[in-house]
Amino acid sequence: MKALLNIKIVFVLALVILMINSCTEGFDELNTRNNLVTEEVVNTDLLFTYVQHRAIVTGLGGGSGTVGNFPGMSVSNANRPFQQTANTGIWSSAYSTYARNLADMIRILENRDAENDTHDNATMIAMGRIMKVWVFARLTDAYGDCPYSESCLPQEDAVYSPSYDTQQSIYEDMFNELNEAVAQLNPDLESFGGADLMYGGDVAKWEKLANSIRLRLALRVRYVDAAMATANMSDLNESNLITDPADNAFIMTAYDVVDNTNPNFNAQYSGLYGQGSSLTKRMPAKTIVDIWQDNYDPRLKVFADTAEASWPTTPGYEEYDYFGYRGHTLLGFVPVEQKYPWGGESTSRWSLLMYAPVWPMPVISAQEVYFALAEAALFGVKGAPADAQDFYEKGVTAALNWSVNWFDLTSPQLTDMFALYRPEWTPEQVTDYADFHTITQAEIDDFVDTATVMTLTGDNEEQLEMIMSQKIAGYYPVQTFEAWCEWRRTGYPRVQVGDDGDDLQGVSPRRYMWPDSEQVLNEASYQEALARIGGEDRMLVKIWWDTNPLAPHEHPDPVPEQDAPYIQ
Repeated sequence: MKALLNIKIVFVLALVILMINSCTEGFDELNTRNNLVTEEVVNTDLLFTYVQHRAIVTGLGGGSGTVGNFPGMSVSNANRPFQQTANTGIWSSAYSTYARNLADMIRILENRDAENDTHDNATMIAMGRIMKVWVFARLTDAYGDCPYSESCLPQEDAVYSPSYDTQQSIYEDMFNELNEAVAQLNPDLESFGGADLMYGGDVAKWEKLANSIRLRLALRVRYVDAAMATANMSDLNESNLITDPADNAFIMTAYDVVDNTNPNFNAQYSGLYGQGSSLTKRMPAKTIVDIWQDNYDPRLKVFADTAEASWPTTPGYEEYDYFGYRGHTLLGFVPVEQKYPWGGESTSRWSLLMYAPVWPMPVISAQEVYFALAEAALFGVKGAPADAQDFYEKGVTAALNWSVNWFDLTSPQLTDMFALYRPEWTPEQVTDYADFHTITQAEIDDFVDTATVMTLTGDNEEQLEMIMSQKIAGYYPVQTFEAWCEWRRTGYPRVQVGDDGDDLQGVSPRRYMWPDSEQVLNEASYQEALARIGGEDRMLVKIWWDTNPLAPHEHPDPVPEQDAPYIQ
């Protein structure tokens, strides 16, 4: 302790001497701007890596956030999903970290090209533009109108009260940015190489990524502007989109430091060793469990455990020998009679595989692209209705194959996870657990060949429901935000909701409210944007593309009730 104290004293004395010298030498330079890192020496590779890591590995989360409730993917016992409050997460991250750094990086690269009268950095600039579109797409899809054209400008041009661009104008510019970025990509020029955590600088894959994001956004506007949707996907096809799993856009988490791991592992590890808590696993929602269970889908056993409860219910109610797989309905501030049927560990929880430290964090994958093409064909936005079945089948197959790869990646990590979370388990128990949750390619192939869900049936709306149910299953477990967007847009899948007494009365939100700070720091622009949405900043206000008159579609069954909890 004395040695440490002496070090501190020496450090303070050195700092004082440094300050004295600074006051007596070079006094005329004190007021001259002298940034620690100037644009001339900024390593744009590191900046790109930083944004990718923060936006994807950290920013996407592990599927446990509240937004996963709304499309029927996951729930939590401590849930209050229908409270109305400002959500600042995506907003602050986009403006302070993701878009801000990408805009600076793009400007620096452009300035370097201008100074040297070259286009040497064109490919890296294009990759930055594509990433920036992805960031702003998530931002505007969360909040609707937001600062765009007057945001993330150079310091000398900064607008401190930026206006809110309409979501329509933002979409129009994002389409333009993606088209220009693809034209700008050049495989003969330098790329980010290993600094690109997704593709290692592969230009061909970045072109497919840009086109696939454009397909996603084009489909998103089909209810509000079918002509815009068609125009922005007319040149897209299987050859220039992500249709091969080898082209999937994702970043693999790592087990080097905790911050680089799967966010679910990160949270639990921090809890176990930071606060001394134990593992409390999240629960899959009833909607997703029903989608899998009703179709005898082998993915269910990969992502979920069977319920731990094995006792009968309260006398007078139907008795069960066991509960098996049982998803949890969407409950918030509801009467206790609606909570009782889901208590006593009578619902499934995530499998331990969901907490593996190393797994992929996807941005967009082949299954989503195929489901998008299936929907576009079904409704004549691109292609013919007769094409929908082929695209749909390819989408389901791609999603199933992805789950096999996911299991193959996560299952070898089970031994280490049991040592961390369940040290009392024997090696034989660990092996039995792994065997029970195993999914094989043979199972997938058999499902593809025999399952009735592989064939679209019914009218257009019934076929759309099939497409969207499988699309949500393909998003599982990480892409909860995209699933919420698709649920808002189409109204599918159907989510069973209790009689909620919170602010939203059991109605899932259509947007996030703008941060409260905007009312103070950017009042004039905030008030102008507020007037455009009817004068109230509410979570049930629909954003520009959210115009489907049929959405959302109600679940056919009411939430069950009972007047006593299960007997343990």
